[in-house]
Amino acid sequence: MFEGRTELVDGEVWPVPIGTWHGDTAAKVLRALPNDEHLVSTASLPTADSLPDPDCWVRRATAQPTTQLSERVSAWSATDVLLVVEIADETLDQDLGPKANLYAQAGYPCYWAVTHHGVYAHTDPTPAGYRTRVLYTPADRLPVPYANVELAIADLIATN
Repeated sequence: MFEGRTELVDGEVWPVPIGTWHGDTAAKVLRALPNDEHLVSTASLPTADSLPDPDCWVRRATAQPTTQLSERVSAWSATDVLLVVEIADETLDQDLGPKANLYAQAGYPCYWAVTHHGVYAHTDPTPAGYRTRVLYTPADRLPVPYANVELAIADLIATN
């Protein structure tokens, strides 16, 4: 029906462009995220009336879906979703605007938008959006909210 990947955000179908930098950065993030007691997923993450397709997200390994929306799509409790990550290349405006608001409204405690120049870490969700947004640059280390570790930003961003 659609050409390429798409996602549903606030009733609109958005294309999901994935180029080399995007794909390489997503792979770096997936490899770097701690997953001892957690599950790092690339599945769609339904929120309210939207079906966003984050690049990855982390949930408690013991979490069970709250609802099975279809054979392939499950909904999860916000208390079980520990981190949502978007790789923001061509989609920077959407990832820092409507998608950040969508994830905050869902109650997800931490959202990262990974860009060419750093990582925007969003915390303290409210129905109006995240209260806190901090930009971590390639010289910084980013605390992982669900684990007692920090990641070097330079190790998360592809160089091409």
